[in-house]
Amino acid sequence: MEAYLSFIFWGNSLRQWFIALACMTGGLCMGKLCSAITTGILQKLSERTKNKIDDVLVAAAGRPLTVLIFTGGITLGFHKLSLHETVRLWGSRFLEISFILVIAWGLVRMISRFIDTYIPVKNIGVAGMKDAEIQPVLRKLFSALIWVISGALILRCLGYNISGLLAGLGLGGAALALASKDTLANFFGSITVFVDRPFRFNERIKIAGYDGYITQMGLRTSRLRTMENHTVIIPNSLFAATPIENVSAEPHTKVNQTITIKRDNGLDKITLGVSLLIKICSSITGTAGTPSAGIVSIGGASCQISFIYYVSKDAEYLEVVNKVNQEVLQRFEEAGIILG
Repeated sequence: MEAYLSFIFWGNSLRQWFIALACMTGGLCMGKLCSAITTGILQKLSERTKNKIDDVLVAAAGRPLTVLIFTGGITLGFHKLSLHETVRLWGSRFLEISFILVIAWGLVRMISRFIDTYIPVKNIGVAGMKDAEIQPVLRKLFSALIWVISGALILRCLGYNISGLLAGLGLGGAALALASKDTLANFFGSITVFVDRPFRFNERIKIAGYDGYITQMGLRTSRLRTMENHTVIIPNSLFAATPIENVSAEPHTKVNQTITIKRDNGLDKITLGVSLLIKICSSITGTAGTPSAGIVSIGGASCQISFIYYVSKDAEYLEVVNKVNQEVLQRFEEAGIILG
């Protein structure tokens, strides 16, 4: 038996070949075992926790971990053999490249899972905008970055000097970033909105002097419908650099009006006008809270009444304000109160 194991075949004894084959087979078996443990026991344990991070890691690491352990077994078996210097050199390079590709593959899977988990696909608002529009962009961006780094490491494994290449890429990247800084600022502004959620579609916001509802959002620009029913195209970079007031996030929207009444109406009618303003809001659907009204200034020919009321969050703002103003005109006309 010893004589058979000592038989030389392609520069190695049969014992060396058997050991190398055992290392490779053991790596495959260990990889399958780790995959079974990951997808079986660890997955069930991760499902019991409230944190989603472990679920993502377990789901993404299963197959790459199997291939990585199998590659480790091949590497161990490869080094058990006595090979020609050239064969050993290129074999070691091939195995090192395999490790880089497997790790890059695992990172891409992991990042994709994180994006799918924390930026879920769902409809938002009447506009039907989906987070899925940002998901492919983020996946491609991070995947491209990982594969570019992996390509540079592979070139280094093959013996190439990548210092000059990295310097050239750095200069080219700086020039590209400088030329497209506005586009990049808009892109990252859209990412800020999708991640931080300062507002949702069809919510009323105030930004950069504009007041209205966000009806559509792309990677570069967004569309805001103002209270005057005008459409304003807003660069997404403003969302990251400008304070945003989310009016719809508040339970009610405050409306502050100043109504001018002629002094000729007399004190009784002016006092009646103040009480009518308070009563009007109780009869209008869509108002909320407690309205208030009072004389704030007196002039020789007129006096001014401050009228404050609130529009509920679920009501159409312009529709409610229009109904209140129409009711004010009708009640004042019936009471014979002349506006100034």
